[in-house]
Amino acid sequence: MRNKTCGGNHLSNLILGIDAGNHRGKVVGPFGIDSYRTAICDWFERDIVESFADDDMEFEINGRKGFAGTIAVYEDIYGGASMYGDSKAHDDTLIRVLLAVYRYIKKYCPGTENVRLVTGQPIVSHKDSEKKKIQEMLIGHHIFSVNGKQQSIHIQDVRVAAEGSGAFWSSPQSGTVRIIDIGSGTINCATIIDRRHINNASDTFNFGMETVTNKDDLASVAMGIVRSTTKFKWSKTDAVYVCGGIAKEMLPHIVAHYPNARLMQPMLNDDGRVTIADPVFANAIGFYKLAKKAFK
Repeated sequence: MRNKTCGGNHLSNLILGIDAGNHRGKVVGPFGIDSYRTAICDWFERDIVESFADDDMEFEINGRKGFAGTIAVYEDIYGGASMYGDSKAHDDTLIRVLLAVYRYIKKYCPGTENVRLVTGQPIVSHKDSEKKKIQEMLIGHHIFSVNGKQQSIHIQDVRVAAEGSGAFWSSPQSGTVRIIDIGSGTINCATIIDRRHINNASDTFNFGMETVTNKDDLASVAMGIVRSTTKFKWSKTDAVYVCGGIAKEMLPHIVAHYPNARLMQPMLNDDGRVTIADPVFANAIGFYKLAKKAFK
């Protein structure tokens, strides 16, 4: 995908789709995509300052100091580096979203402050009360620091889409579509019929690639996903689309039960050209397309 910049001119309003995952944050906007490792750990004074990757960040947000990015993967003394669960209405999401916005603006359109965005929430927690918590947490004027420099971002509006279901809009089509969105903390399985989400054939499973004990045994993880979908009465002949960070590796094991399963192919329109992105960006691209419609 060809990324572009705004030529040094800031935008009056920036629209983004942000998938603030536990493993990686994915951001899509008018200038392309960005991704970074979303591990977070508490701040400490370093005796030796090492550089681990270009996403290393030292932050202070709402009085909380810490490290984020690849550095946190190595320096987290507790070994977790992520807050897993079936809701994203917590402080780690605030940090991940603000850092995602910061990175996108720094990379593509320095000086931009006003942002409107769509982010995600697992299907099982896509309820008004939980969405309101996320909106109240994100909307407003945020002043924080990254790598010793003050940042100012005004998030003017936030909409919250359902993960998995939101990925559908990265490559929408008619008829019955089943989606398996494999995340690090949760698996979202969605059914879309004639572009409408079907609640009784969709759900979130509270396990993911970073929480299962046998994460290297992809066949066993795939069988766990397939068993969980049987309660929806999905047909073996259904069109099943797989997305998420490990979609390519998991696909052969999903195909063993759903022969018509295939990788989701997220499509992003860049200057009138349609580009096929990696399946890991399915939610973020879907969220961005929803954001463009919501914030016309």
